[in-house]
Amino acid sequence: MQIKYFSKQKMIIFLFFLIFFGKSALSNCPNITDIKAAESFGVQICAMPKVDEKYLIHAKKVMDELIDYNNDGAVDNQKVIDEIIKSKSVFAIFRSEREVNKFENAFYTEEVMEEMEKITKQNGLDFDRDEDEDKIEALLEQKFGTFLTVFTGEMNLSSRGKTWDATIEEALHLITHMGYAQAYPVIFGQNKDSQIAKLMDEARGGYFEKGRRSYPSRAYYTYNDKTCTYACQVTEFMYWAITSLRGQQSERGNEIFNEWKLNTPEKIRKMAPKLEELLMNEEYRIYF
Repeated sequence: MQIKYFSKQKMIIFLFFLIFFGKSALSNCPNITDIKAAESFGVQICAMPKVDEKYLIHAKKVMDELIDYNNDGAVDNQKVIDEIIKSKSVFAIFRSEREVNKFENAFYTEEVMEEMEKITKQNGLDFDRDEDEDKIEALLEQKFGTFLTVFTGEMNLSSRGKTWDATIEEALHLITHMGYAQAYPVIFGQNKDSQIAKLMDEARGGYFEKGRRSYPSRAYYTYNDKTCTYACQVTEFMYWAITSLRGQQSERGNEIFNEWKLNTPEKIRKMAPKLEELLMNEEYRIYF
């Protein structure tokens, strides 16, 4: 039997993949053959088998920068990240809707859905009732976690050009939806009684259960996707507010005007000072 030895270069590459795509990173990704995985401060990132590795590397880089926004080498808010880890939620990368369906069926197995059916009945909820949609989704996420999605075609792997990188948006959605909303339910909970939701309703000119095609003239947040639940709208609102305060939407005013009008820190400071004050509260460690 011939013993094969690693060269120094091959050993370095091997160790890189062991650390970057280690076994622990696979624990929350569904059981799909050859699925790829990475880990960012304990938050797990999954990519379907045919997704090029460069997209996984980029997603990890973006998630690292969001979790450690002040770049001091430590998690900005450990309480928030612990909630995501505890929920077993993941960030997922796909090339197509077909891959999403395959991933979802593996993530929420038949056993999970059978258990969910029992849970919904115990809570007096019905899958066929539209008004129960938010509550059922919240129960599913609390019990079995969720996954936030980005498609490779939406990802901008370089800082060049004016194309927005949807990786930032979707990764931030995971942090706010399964992190901040769970860690601070009174403040960032995705229901009409939370502090962020009240500010969102002020931004829209009233309380609306789902997205609308038109809003009052004074509204500056006008998300019009009718399929977006109230929780979904809160997630989008936080994304717009945080990225605008970080100056990331400054060059996109015309592009996003039909959905969000306060695309700079100055506009938020002038039109929504209470929103800025809430997000800049040192307790929450949302840095700008």
